[in-house]
Amino acid sequence: MASSVTRALQAIKRYGAGPEQIDGAILAAINVTLCLASNGNDRVAEGFNHDIAANGRTFGGRGGVAA
Repeated sequence: MASSVTRALQAIKRYGAGPEQIDGAILAAINVTLCLASNGNDRVAEGFNHDIAANGRTFGGRGGVAA
């Protein structure tokens, strides 16, 4: 997974992506890696996306969770 995220970070730097695009690029790289690692089982990536959506609201101490 590290290589796909590294490539995403390199593309972000190369093309000067804005802050609002960084999360999407990294999440896309992780999703592709999960899909490939699971032999195309998109439920793996869907589970990851669900976890991010459910837990992302409280990430970093927001949403009433202590940092």
